[in-house]
Amino acid sequence: MMEKTVYFLGSGFSKEAGGLVQNEIIKTILDEDFTRGNERLIKAKDNFIGFLKEELHIYEDHYCNVQLEDIFTPIDRCIWDGLSIGRYSSRGLVELREEFNALMGAAVNYSFKKNRACCDYIDEFAEYVNQIARQRMVDGVDRVAVITTNWDVMFDHALKRAIENGHPEKLSVVDYCCYVSSWEANDDTIKPGLLAVGYGGYNIKLLKLHGSMNWFQCPMCQRMYVRFGEEIEIMKAAYCRHCRKNYGMPEINSIKLQSNLLLPTYLKNLSNIQIKLVWQNAAIELSEATRIVFIGYSLPAADFEIRQLLARMIRPDAEIQVVLYPYNPRVEAEAERYRNFFGSRISEGDIMRLTVPEYVGKLKEI
Repeated sequence: MMEKTVYFLGSGFSKEAGGLVQNEIIKTILDEDFTRGNERLIKAKDNFIGFLKEELHIYEDHYCNVQLEDIFTPIDRCIWDGLSIGRYSSRGLVELREEFNALMGAAVNYSFKKNRACCDYIDEFAEYVNQIARQRMVDGVDRVAVITTNWDVMFDHALKRAIENGHPEKLSVVDYCCYVSSWEANDDTIKPGLLAVGYGGYNIKLLKLHGSMNWFQCPMCQRMYVRFGEEIEIMKAAYCRHCRKNYGMPEINSIKLQSNLLLPTYLKNLSNIQIKLVWQNAAIELSEATRIVFIGYSLPAADFEIRQLLARMIRPDAEIQVVLYPYNPRVEAEAERYRNFFGSRISEGDIMRLTVPEYVGKLKEI
């Protein structure tokens, strides 16, 4: 039987490279240096703090203790039902949420820059995955995929570097498993994964269930623009070049590109056509996997959509492995959560208490 491994990455995967876990995002937003010199971020931060204070009535010294789900769930419910919260109409909440989307993404970016932690293990893991994926050019066998809940693009960039460093003779791409367009009109490195495979190259499937900081979508034609390399200014307005060309439109709000992030909420909207494709393809990858390795993912109850996906699609004979951060005071509670969820399919030996760099180092020894 053909063996296939799916790696499932949570926020803990990027933590040791300077990334944020969820309960650190608000603390980062409140950092005085976070918004310095950026008027758009200053406005977004002021609106965020104002929402906590005026609409949710949170004391200032409790801001960092607020669960993000308790901020975004009431916003999403009001948007869906056409209701208001305090000063904000449902239309105003749509604009506020888009602003908060950008604020969350900017906070993640800021954390990586501020901490300047060692990212070698991310490059090493990307190279490991690339070496497995590129074997497809020889025998046509699909052996690996990566599913992640992370918005950050550190691993995306590492995968792209790994592909380029291997100098493949045929088209080979990072494949988000949805319909993408390149940010720059003449960028030939962003192509559909199936096109690369059809040309005799290979794809590395990276399925980002909660969206990505380098994804921006047109609300009219639903195209999703992707860019690697240079950092995209998250708060800067940009417009769909295809709609401008096809319909002769000026730079107006109906074709203004929107960030594509699923923020922490109990009402995740999975109706977006691109996100639907990602989730549907993630289901297929899980159904084909003979081994699934969870790295830095705590399997929280709030991720009930992911939990149902795992429950439905993972086959009974699949090998389950879990990598948990050993110095987390809640590590044993997380291990118990996995045991309760997977039951007889997981044993104590399948739960590894290792840092991500330690786990990646062990992969290199295999």
